[in-house]
Amino acid sequence: MANAIDYIDWRGDVPFEVSPFNEVDNLLMCRLTSLDFTGIVPAEGQLSLAEAARLYFERNGDEDVRLGVLLAPGSVTMVKKMLQSERFASLVLADYENHVDASRDIQFSALTAMVPDGTAFVAFRGTDDTLVAWKEDLYMGSMRTVPAQRAAEAYLCRAAWRTERPLRVGGHSKGGNLAVYAAMNAPEEAQRRILDIYNNDGPGFRDGVAGHEGFARVSGRIHTIIPQYSLVGVLLRTDDDFEIVESCETGVAAHNGFTWQVKGTKFVRCADFPFRTRVFSEAMREWTEDLSYEDRRELTDVFFDALSATGAETLTDLTEQKLRKAATVARGLLGNSGRRELLLDSVELLLREYLLSARRELPHGRLHITRRRREN
Repeated sequence: MANAIDYIDWRGDVPFEVSPFNEVDNLLMCRLTSLDFTGIVPAEGQLSLAEAARLYFERNGDEDVRLGVLLAPGSVTMVKKMLQSERFASLVLADYENHVDASRDIQFSALTAMVPDGTAFVAFRGTDDTLVAWKEDLYMGSMRTVPAQRAAEAYLCRAAWRTERPLRVGGHSKGGNLAVYAAMNAPEEAQRRILDIYNNDGPGFRDGVAGHEGFARVSGRIHTIIPQYSLVGVLLRTDDDFEIVESCETGVAAHNGFTWQVKGTKFVRCADFPFRTRVFSEAMREWTEDLSYEDRRELTDVFFDALSATGAETLTDLTEQKLRKAATVARGLLGNSGRRELLLDSVELLLREYLLSARRELPHGRLHITRRRREN
């Protein structure tokens, strides 16, 4: 069955005035953020997709490079196909930001795409391969807000001020959470201009959002899309208002939106999660209900400090041995509390799933190539 890249081949010659913006278009806009446009797309200003791609290819080459399972290849191929299509060739990119700071526990990136239908799509990048990004994800279970959420709220306010176009807001992975957070905390004037909010396999919120006044104003425009084998989108999820879609992969690899199956202008729906996903989701739900926020924060700090002590800076740097060592150290420091043990087991399972997927997708030699490129 087709995926979002195949969709460009099939739909690329159909302009937006003939076939309106849809959920597959949303994923393509979000995947633009996976490319590093630092020094190419201005922080305040615009650049055509064609020129941004030319400068990106000039600096990085024009082939997809895999930097990890969560940063699976495909975005370069996607952009090449976009530039050959009537539907996307005239896209304009604006206001690119990219911040990763371990000392502040923040990983944040965003851009605004001026779509040929006269709207602007504010896109937030999701969780990347860095440990600081995953640590920030788990902080969402213990902190009322995390730095990336505050950055997303500020970015959306600036985007709404800089353009008079109707807005769509979206993101993949953590970016989906940021999109919802930014939209529900935006000024009412900006909220009235938002047409749709897309959360593509993003985690939920610490306290839930059902009683939030700003959320109530935009909730009818939120579209939450989760793959059937989700291990990220079910984190901290306390509601059942989402759509489950088919993926051709399992485990963490299903998080890659390019594995989601497409038919026409929609992702293919599933009736329910498989057993494995339901078990993981229930385990995560139990610790969010039974552990205090302080306990969650302490566990996150201890475990990720132990991971960093192994010398790893990214998940790709981790090995099974390093993960086991970090988990052993964390258990020794945290004691034998049953609920803490449950959380640690769940997080360890999530990272172990990543390593298993990486072993299938990233041969040993390819991992070294990736590291050398990052170091250079």
